[in-house]
Amino acid sequence: MYRVSFHYLYESLVKKRNNLLIKLAGSTWGASANTLQSSALALYYSAAEYCTPVWSRSAHTSQVDVQLNSTMRLVSGTLRSTPLPWLPVLSNIEPPALRRKAATDKLVEKIVKHDSWPIQPDILSYN
Repeated sequence: MYRVSFHYLYESLVKKRNNLLIKLAGSTWGASANTLQSSALALYYSAAEYCTPVWSRSAHTSQVDVQLNSTMRLVSGTLRSTPLPWLPVLSNIEPPALRRKAATDKLVEKIVKHDSWPIQPDILSYN
């Protein structure tokens, strides 16, 4: 059975893919803001948010957030001196913590709607 570890998620899926976005941002045919934003959402955020409801409360989320923040910097064209709260506004991408919470809430709503799922009593009785 294959298991996705944080090291794999951090090193292979997110960190190395930023190089692709750097090349795309430096080219003349793919440097528009819409192209960079859609590429970032498709390549990086989908990989970084894989199984988010399971690991969203882990201590290692900051490692993934650092790479997602650098992705937002590439999309928005800002420098490292730009404050972190401005990155989601300038790149028009929700902050990673809000995206993780939305994914978790969506999964919980889905579980609550299905009475036949064995996990439902565990979710509903959680205090």
